[in-house]
Amino acid sequence: MIEWFRHLAADEVGRNLITIAGTLTAVAFGTFLGAFKDVFIESGKRKRLAWLTAVRLTVILDKYVDNCSENVRDTGQYDHKGERHTRVPQPQLEYPADLGWTSLHRQLMYAAFRLKVEHDSVESGLEFTGSDIASPPDYEEYYAEKGVWFSHQGMAALELIRSLKDHYGVPTADRRGFDPRDTFDRKLEERRKLDEKRTAYMERMAKIPFDPTKPPVLFPIG
Repeated sequence: MIEWFRHLAADEVGRNLITIAGTLTAVAFGTFLGAFKDVFIESGKRKRLAWLTAVRLTVILDKYVDNCSENVRDTGQYDHKGERHTRVPQPQLEYPADLGWTSLHRQLMYAAFRLKVEHDSVESGLEFTGSDIASPPDYEEYYAEKGVWFSHQGMAALELIRSLKDHYGVPTADRRGFDPRDTFDRKLEERRKLDEKRTAYMERMAKIPFDPTKPPVLFPIG
């Protein structure tokens, strides 16, 4: 191989070929290094954007969790006419238009979008419950559903925050010993026990022979 290269370099044509080959190799190597550098830089930018997006989303969700917790604990207050009103505004969940969604893992992005869709559904459901189902002046049905629905929303938001922290290592809210999950768990456990009582009552009533001469017995709600 060395002898062949010496013969090639001995004449002018060979030297020109070697020069051209060397030039092409240098250009190709430079192009490769440039492309590798661009890919490396873009990868770094994408990782930084993903981390920043995760941080911004976590801050939004942490605030949402706290607002959900406040709503779950809200039992309302009565005005001078004896009508019940909420003490805190309902949680809002809005994402900034410039949030870098495409930099996030697709499952986390989908979970955030789904949380927003479910939040909008809860808002619509509570509006309907408050205006068409709940009875004044206590609006008990509204408060009962509000506590349960925002408990589910708060738990879903906490799960998404945990996933963002695990995936991107983002910081989360320091609530100094207060865990809103406890508030959500208690409310959902209350509803579970109430549903069990209702089910047991309906099963007992179904076993009683129907007597058209007796008025119906209503289930004691509450």
